[in-house]
Amino acid sequence: MSLLLAGLICAGASGAMIVGRWLARRRDGGAGEVPAADAAKKDDASASADAAGEDEKEKAKKPLRTGRPPAAAKSPPLEGFPCQLGDVLMRETGEEAWLAGALVLSEEVPVSALFVAPDAGHDTAIYARPKPRAMLCWLEPLDPSAVLVGGEPPTAVELRSVRFDRVRRLPVRAKRAGVGAPDVGDVVVIAEYASAGSERLLVLKGNAGVRAFHGHELDASAFEVVPSGDATME
Repeated sequence: MSLLLAGLICAGASGAMIVGRWLARRRDGGAGEVPAADAAKKDDASASADAAGEDEKEKAKKPLRTGRPPAAAKSPPLEGFPCQLGDVLMRETGEEAWLAGALVLSEEVPVSALFVAPDAGHDTAIYARPKPRAMLCWLEPLDPSAVLVGGEPPTAVELRSVRFDRVRRLPVRAKRAGVGAPDVGDVVVIAEYASAGSERLLVLKGNAGVRAFHGHELDASAFEVVPSGDATME
């Protein structure tokens, strides 16, 4: 190899140019190696792609709360009710209930609705009536046998040493909307019970089943309604 270099050097300027090119290739690691500038560009592009992928992963981890379950999108609004299907109720105690489904109870028009919130950590139910007697009860399921002794909801019942008097009995038609609403049939008798305080009982006796609920009636100042159109992200 030294004889070849010596011969090229003796060849003059052209030989020196060839030697210079050969030495440059040796220094850079061979003609097949990617130039440093190109390699840097490739590294930057790869890093950007990795960063974009990490951003997408982080976005996927964040729960998107639209305030509206997919099945509630086409449900008609309930005129005069304090809340609607798809709303989020925020109680002053810190509890939240996303109204994913509803059992709408009607005569000629809806007279009340039992909303269900399966994502609230337990089987929370919200019972609401429209104006002029707008009201809202925060309820939990109750074993119907604790209220019903025979087939007909009684005029009064005692539960956990508290007396409840029946304040309303009404036959209605039932229609489910959204997701998770109980199926008690399409013909239902509503029985509402009130205590001397804020405790309430609700019995729904339908041609396909019975459901009972216990809880409290809430004052307007005790809860806040986040409408389904107000999408939020946590």
